Amino acid sequence: MVSQDKRFETEPLNKLILAMVIPCFMAQLINALYNIVDRIYIGRIPGEGELALTGLGLTFPILQVVVAISVFAGSGGAPLASRYFGKQDYDKAKDVLHTSVTMLIIFSIILTLGFYIAKEPLLYLFGASEQTAPYADAYLSTYLLGTIFVQFTMGLNPFISGQGNAKVAMMSTAIGAIINIILDPIFIFVFGMGIQGAALATVIAQGASALWIVRYLASSKSAIRLDFKKLGLKKDCVKTILIMGMPLVIMQLTNSIVTIVLNSGAQSYGGDMYVGAITILASIATVQYIAVDSVRQGIIPILAYNYGARNKERLMAVIKRLIIFTTSVSMIISVTILSFPETFAAIFSSDAELMSLTAKLIKVYFLGTPLFGILMSAQGCFVAFGFAKVSIFIAMIKNVVILIPGALILPHFYGVEGIFYAQPLSDMGAIITAGIALIVAVKWIIRKMDNTNIHKITRPPTFRELPVLVVNNHPVAVQTQHQQWKKLRQGRQH
Repeated sequence: MVSQDKRFETEPLNKLILAMVIPCFMAQLINALYNIVDRIYIGRIPGEGELALTGLGLTFPILQVVVAISVFAGSGGAPLASRYFGKQDYDKAKDVLHTSVTMLIIFSIILTLGFYIAKEPLLYLFGASEQTAPYADAYLSTYLLGTIFVQFTMGLNPFISGQGNAKVAMMSTAIGAIINIILDPIFIFVFGMGIQGAALATVIAQGASALWIVRYLASSKSAIRLDFKKLGLKKDCVKTILIMGMPLVIMQLTNSIVTIVLNSGAQSYGGDMYVGAITILASIATVQYIAVDSVRQGIIPILAYNYGARNKERLMAVIKRLIIFTTSVSMIISVTILSFPETFAAIFSSDAELMSLTAKLIKVYFLGTPLFGILMSAQGCFVAFGFAKVSIFIAMIKNVVILIPGALILPHFYGVEGIFYAQPLSDMGAIITAGIALIVAVKWIIRKMDNTNIHKITRPPTFRELPVLVVNNHPVAVQTQHQQWKKLRQGRQH
């Protein structure tokens, strides 16, 4: 079991990255099928497909929040566990797992109760009309029953891939997706449940995935074994998980706010048809996102492990490959989408007017995405290194500083299409900022490894560096470095 995560420092990099990324890509693609398949079937419900699809789009902000909170475990806890793997501290990795599971259970209860109470006013706040609100309410009421399944599936699966078991992690999502694909047409069309049937199929599918993941983590096959009797909140683990997970949570939450702003603006300036177009654009963007994010997610455990092990040469080699792979993927997919907008629009709707509108908007919406891989690779590095503040800053630049103000201001000058002009502007602003931040961060990391490595001590850590050292090493390591530096200096003086 221990040898599985040892792959991160011994196996040839190209082979290792492919072994991690391909199953991760399949897992991401399969996971995306939950929503994509729902949208395809819902958009083709006879007589009400357009309204039902728009109603589904209105629930996205809430669905994004549910997924976002699971990120605390998936993108906060799992990379932290990988770093402990790199330091061979398996007991601490178990503490991280048990704390993450406990947090997911608590979050699930809060989210389910909170959204059930507030769902109706929230849906109207998000841009619902009298025609679309019933569809949104029907889907959301059923979906919320499976909140804990979503939390476990999205939050705990990275703990499996973080051990080097990417194929097992892929199977976790494949099981749910296959069940969802089978049940969707049965519930929607055969049983006549419509949009509510799509939600029920998703709940059952996510439940199956969650059961598979928990069963694996609780078995002897897992390097860190889940024991429900040991669940609880370790104070130091909670703090670090929150710090590491916060950037991507903020990114997800601001994405939710962006969806609200876009839907509300589209409803005010263009009506239900434009809200439906936003739903399709978001679906197409998901296809691009999962392809790039699968590379990032597959490489993050390797980054975190070698960062924890202080393996500078291998760390740099992984970073270079991360940037090259993510940028290549984002460029290929973006060019394909921009070249065939009608084809992508037709996947999600058979309504000629909606298809034509969406194809027109695609040419604006995706203008800034060819270099999207730079942003994703930078965020992946920041997560692996524990650079929470930098990652939060990048997320805020994209959504809060540029996209939301742009979506609110530009429609006054360009009408409803001004909402969509804000998207490429925010993409390019975030990509440029992330690229500069990544260059600075990598240079700092290399300098820190040279100057503060326990086996090569040339100076004591500065006060500003101490919090980073506490996060990335066992707390004793800070004192040890000071002591060893003093002994080394005394030896040189003699």
